[in-house]
Amino acid sequence: MVHVVFMLKLIKMMIKTVTSLFKLRTKIFILLFCLIPNLSQADDATKALNFVKELGDKAVQMLADNSLSEEKKISKFEQLLDEGFDVPLIARYALGKYWRKTSTQKRKEYIKSFHNFIVDSYAARLGQFGGEKFFTKGVRIDGKKGFIINSIIETPGGTKVQVDWRVKQKNKTFKIYDVIIEGISMVITQRDEFSSIIQRSNGNIDKLIEKLNKF
Repeated sequence: MVHVVFMLKLIKMMIKTVTSLFKLRTKIFILLFCLIPNLSQADDATKALNFVKELGDKAVQMLADNSLSEEKKISKFEQLLDEGFDVPLIARYALGKYWRKTSTQKRKEYIKSFHNFIVDSYAARLGQFGGEKFFTKGVRIDGKKGFIINSIIETPGGTKVQVDWRVKQKNKTFKIYDVIIEGISMVITQRDEFSSIIQRSNGNIDKLIEKLNKF
């Protein structure tokens, strides 16, 4: 009888040990499972940082290349714009609440005008640049599949400007959808300006498109 009781206690202890080990293994598995997305996101963050760095280096190199004609620089600027920026998304954000009220055909017309507006507005000032230095400082997660890359642009005169790049990953590629210069968002600034123009036109974006085309 004593042996039977001893065996029952031993079996009970073994069951407890196995159960504890199973629980511990389950906890470790859950912990590792939770870490996998974070490790993947950390890898994507590094890729996002490198994406902005490479794009910035290309821009600085292009601006400093005195062998390029103004026309060629404008062409290269447009290539970099299309390569690195999600212009349709920026255009949508810049239109704000009026995007939902705009027809599909009118949206396409607006995006095309917005794209040309960016190229024309920056092309007019490309000659003012050259000799700048570009440094990436770090990256942080910004929502789902989003990152903010911190950088410094140093002018030939030594002035340092803080520039943050908001980046999203889409179809395994990165695109910039906002640039924040010294705390001021390009998208928000553009949205305020566009909203003012549309409001003065009783909610019609035709006047905005007309102004973009005339820039």
